[in-house]
Parts: sequence; C-alpha cells; structure tokens
Amino acid sequence: MTHWTFDFAFLAMGRRLGLLLVGVTVYCLAAGAVIRWWGIGTVEWGSAASLINTVILGLLMSFRNRVAYDRWWEARGLWGQLTNDSRNLAGKLAAFLPKEVLARSRVGALLAGFPEALKRHLRGESPRLRDLPEFEHEEADPTHVPLFLAGRLYAVVADWNREGHVEDGVLWILDPHLRGLLDVCGGCEKIRNTPLSPAYKSLLRTGLFLNVLALPWLTIPEIGFLSLPVFELVCFFLLGVELIDSIIEEPFDRERDDLDLDRYCKTIRDAVHASLPFAAKAG
Repeated sequence: MTHWTFDFAFLAMGRRLGLLLVGVTVYCLAAGAVIRWWGIGTVEWGSAASLINTVILGLLMSFRNRVAYDRWWEARGLWGQLTNDSRNLAGKLAAFLPKEVLARSRVGALLAGFPEALKRHLRGESPRLRDLPEFEHEEADPTHVPLFLAGRLYAVVADWNREGHVEDGVLWILDPHLRGLLDVCGGCEKIRNTPLSPAYKSLLRTGLFLNVLALPWLTIPEIGFLSLPVFELVCFFLLGVELIDSIIEEPFDRERDDLDLDRYCKTIRDAVHASLPFAAKAG
C-alpha cells in the first residue's frame, strides 16, 4: 500500500489532475454560493439529466480509452518484436559466419544503432547518423536514419553472399529478421502518423467541460453541498482517464506512462554486443 501511494504521487498526470480537481472544487463552491445567495430552486429532472449525461460521457470515454490503449499495446508488441529479431539475427550471424568475417564488418554497430535511431526518429528528434554511438565519424547524412542503417545491413549480408560466406539457405534464415526491422519501423510510424480523430477528441473534451459546468447547477439545488464529494469522485475518474488516454495514445514520448524506449534500446544493445563482441566496433 505504501509503495502504491508513493508511486501515485509521481504519476506523470498526477499534478495536472490535481490542479483540475482543485479548479472543479472552487467552481462548485462558487456555484453553490450563487445558488444559495439567489435562492435558485431545484431543476426538474436535474439529477436524471446529470446521470444520463455522465453515462453518455462514460460510453464515449470507454471507446477512447480502448483506442488509446490499443495503440500503446501495439507499439509495445512492435518493440518486443524488434528485440526478438535483433537477438535472433545477432545469434544466427554469430553461428553461421566466421569470427574473422564478422570482425571485418560493422554489423554489430548497425544492429545496436538501429533501435537507437528508431527511438529518436519516433520522438521527432531528427537524429543525424553521426549523433549515434559508434557512428561519430560517419560522413553520410541520411534523412531517414533507421532506413539507412537497415539498408546497410542488407548490403553487408548481400556482400557476404556474393563472397561465398553466406549460402542461399542461410539467407532464407536471416531474411525474416532483417525484414522485421523495417516492418517494426513502418508499424511504429503508422501509430505515430495516424492519431485519433481530432474532431472526436474535441467533442469528448467539450462534453467533459460542459458536464463540469452544468452538474453543480443541476445537483446542488436538490442535494446541497453533499453532492460535492460524489461530483469530485466522478470528475476524478473522468478527467483522470482522459489525461491517461492523452498520454498513452502517443506511446513514443517521454511521459512516465509511455513506453520505456531507452530500456528497450539498452536491452538490444547488450544482447547484440554479447553475441557479437568482436563485431561491435569493428570497421
């Protein structure tokens, strides 16, 4: 329980949600004071209207939550696939090729650099090739660094095939993992470049705003200030879910609830260097 409480305090959306709830509380108290001062009476069917409105918002938010989480989950699966393909490719290269051939190549650096380049590409950092570890002295300046690194991997394997180091049968074994690198890149770009409809998000957020504005005037005249705790609880979940969805629908950013891409990159780099220690910085 202590760990959960400590962890909640450091949620990325905790401060924003807290500020929103403080604003809601102040507004409700001000609305209640106006209602008492002017003697505004109970609105007929006010409680029923507020309940129906909240149910409709809940249904809309359940759809938004599902779409946002599906995007996050798909991104998680893609980076898991990238981890597996990188490990498999490094292990099979180490098994099928002589050490001296691998040592003359930069295949280890290319494999370890691909996820790092993809991470920066997805975060919109527009990385240069020379900004990546082990590529500081590169003169090439490609516009799409992950594609460039994958192309180099294909070129290295093709050269090995022409030189007789890799047979056609081995190519069939390596190709799914090589192809998987760009499959992951394309899948992640699809998630990044096709966000949820802005019109839908605007409709939902407008509905949330109007709900917060209207509910005190519908419930306080009938129930009094005893409705405030219930209203705060409803807003806690509605606004909290909306804030979380706004974070996880863009899973490649740096928010606490986004994917930990730095950890994925380190895992892949460590696995590649463990399988290909003699090809990590060769060249």
